[in-house]
Amino acid sequence: MKFAIKLTVLSLAVLVMFSSCVSSKKYNMLMEEKEALAKSLAESQEAIKKLEQENAQLMQDNEALGADIAAVKADLESAKADIDKIKQMVEMKEQELASLKGEVESAFADYQSLGLTVDGDNERLYISMPEKVLFRSGSARLDKDDRVILDKMVEIMGKNGDLNMRVEGHTDDQALVEGAAYRDNWDLSVARALNVVRYLVKKGVAPSQVTAAGMGEYSPAVTDKPDSAETRQANRRTEFVLEPNLKKIYDAVK
Repeated sequence: MKFAIKLTVLSLAVLVMFSSCVSSKKYNMLMEEKEALAKSLAESQEAIKKLEQENAQLMQDNEALGADIAAVKADLESAKADIDKIKQMVEMKEQELASLKGEVESAFADYQSLGLTVDGDNERLYISMPEKVLFRSGSARLDKDDRVILDKMVEIMGKNGDLNMRVEGHTDDQALVEGAAYRDNWDLSVARALNVVRYLVKKGVAPSQVTAAGMGEYSPAVTDKPDSAETRQANRRTEFVLEPNLKKIYDAVK
């Protein structure tokens, strides 16, 4: 009987000890799982925080990019508007030059057989009058026929009050004869240009519209066979360079 009781007590003690070992092991496992979950949660929270920061930065970058794109679009539209204005100015200038060329050719039609030429580009109109039309050889004096020609120029300038004109005197490369009224070809070319400008102003052309320039022999129209009589004759001329007033055109399109 006593032996049975001892055996029963011993069995209960073993059972309690075994249960205690099992509970401790399970507890440790649960704690490890808890720590692992806590670590995983912390890592997830850190990753979320980093993603939120990256997203905020991307939002800022996107807003800045949007502002840059808007600025570029605005600059592009402004540039397009400026280009349109320039195109309009060019077209207006070309139309004015074409109209002016027709007017000049009509006014000087009788002199084209004498060598007067009218040429132009997109910027200016060039009227070249050889010695047969304007001035006599070695002279800067305006005679009656010269004044008749210049009166036509006065009329053109009067109809086109916004024109600018440069009068250029040109000579050949032959030295002036001993005792000539002018020191050299340059002096002669300046005198011719000045006399033309003074006459135009006297007849009513605004002084602010005209400029005199003496080119001497240094801007020849023809360079082939420079010693030939034909080349020298072609280089003795008076040129009128006409240019529309850009300010008037600019004011019209702005």
